[in-house]
Amino acid sequence: MRLINDVLDIERIEAGQVTMEKRDCEAGELMREAERSVAAVAHEAEVALAVSPVEARLWGDPDRIVQVLTNLLSNAIKFSFAGGTVRLSVEQRGEELCFMVSDEGRGIPAERLESIFERFQQVDSSDSRERGGTGLGLSICRIIVAQHSGRIWVDSEPDQGSSFHVALPALAPRTPGLARRPKAPPSVLVCDDDDVVVEVVTALLEQRGCRVISAGSGKEALDLAAAERPDVILLDLLMPGISGWTATAALKERPETSDIPIVIFSALTPQERETPVPDIAGWVAKPVDEANLIRALDSALTAPHGDLTRVAIVEDDLDLVEVISALLEIQGIETFHAQTAAEAVELIPRVEPDLLVLDVMLPDGDGFEIAATLRRHTRLRALPLVVYSARDLNASERERLRLGETEFLVKGRILPQDIEQRVVAVLERIGGGSDRMPGDLDADGAEAIEDRVHALGRGER
Repeated sequence: MRLINDVLDIERIEAGQVTMEKRDCEAGELMREAERSVAAVAHEAEVALAVSPVEARLWGDPDRIVQVLTNLLSNAIKFSFAGGTVRLSVEQRGEELCFMVSDEGRGIPAERLESIFERFQQVDSSDSRERGGTGLGLSICRIIVAQHSGRIWVDSEPDQGSSFHVALPALAPRTPGLARRPKAPPSVLVCDDDDVVVEVVTALLEQRGCRVISAGSGKEALDLAAAERPDVILLDLLMPGISGWTATAALKERPETSDIPIVIFSALTPQERETPVPDIAGWVAKPVDEANLIRALDSALTAPHGDLTRVAIVEDDLDLVEVISALLEIQGIETFHAQTAAEAVELIPRVEPDLLVLDVMLPDGDGFEIAATLRRHTRLRALPLVVYSARDLNASERERLRLGETEFLVKGRILPQDIEQRVVAVLERIGGGSDRMPGDLDADGAEAIEDRVHALGRGER
């Protein structure tokens, strides 16, 4: 049964029938889980485990990464002598996290270092009889690592033991608060005609170490921006006199203020804007939520600013669209929606989104038709996609849908929050979108999302 299950596992992964449910993972937690999985085996073999967890982040399927680490630990235990020690460690090397599983066993001959990752390969023909195993564990590890755009290899000396290395893409460390420019705290110009709002926002930002400059009108904001040159401007839209719309355009036209990132702070959503707003670094919805506000300002301070990132959502479930849109708006991402294939074919070339969220089955067609149409557009043939379907798609179906960088999700296995995280992750990898890393959501942010979902009347989703 183990042999059959391992063979089926390999075939499903290679055929694209197994979706890697990737998310933000803590390396230390994965290492501790793998250690728990093999503790009983190590005890029975009289082999000590020495695991050195490090709190580092990576983007991957936690269950599959644990499977890789567990396989490597099990192998190391199996080929260790009683009284020996098996070690699991990790370190960051540039943009990779490198796990290492080492043992003090008999080692692997140099001519076998590559072949042991192939199917049904053992170091010695007697291994399967003496030590058990299907000869597929390392092959499965190699396939899973490849699915994560990683690398796996082994170093070994006869009679000196072996060290298996797994290198996976790392994520940047979480930023605990608002990013700061070198040598001085960031300065934020807060413009709102509501004194109470200005007072609350000022208190929140000053607690974070910011220097706050306040303005009560669009005209005052223009004058202060030119005189003070703040690091970022937080600007209300609906103000008497010079509105936020007009103030934003004026700030971008003036050479002395054109390079200052602007974060819109409004009760309106991006879809409700009355005119195109140029070169916006983020959008925060009122009433004020501290976590969302800090994330938007942090992104504006640490990332190149440009127009709002655009995401088109092709989905006929309007409730789901509203929830996903709300989640993306919190990240300052502008969303557009099409309910049918016909609407999508008209919408996407018109708005030229940075990414497409595509449901495969639609009332008047399917995602395959949309992908085929976009493939004929010069500007859209490499459009990044997040595709989700009611079932696992096979390799041929995935290839028909793939344009640019593509993530495949299966309905019923994911929540709207998961779709939002995948969208942000793809945007990060292609160099656009929110500066927040996927999964980087504190308790306040999670509560804000939950409140928003409940406010939409779909708390049960």
